[in-house]
Amino acid sequence: VVLCHATALPLNTVAIKVIDKKKARQDSYVLKNMKREPRIHQLIRHPNIVLLLETLETENCYYMAMELCGGGDLMDRICERKRLEEREVRRYTRQILSASGNAISFS
Repeated sequence: VVLCHATALPLNTVAIKVIDKKKARQDSYVLKNMKREPRIHQLIRHPNIVLLLETLETENCYYMAMELCGGGDLMDRICERKRLEEREVRRYTRQILSASGNAISFS
């Protein structure tokens, strides 16, 4: 995933997921899902799932432009703080389960 400044998209700064087709052909899981993922992702609207803005396919790569979510991820927070309070764990667990349930309903 790379950071990009895109003037043609609604959000000026986005994250771009780049999938190399040559490498994808070497991994059956990636190959199977590289077209399926953006198709499903475009249907999903959930506050805890990154918004997919645009997709593009070239001869060598697939590109997925997504909203940029700064601040790191949950693993970064756990490593930084070494431990989370129980109430934080409950809140994150609820968010993960809600997002997962929403995503599963589209697959």
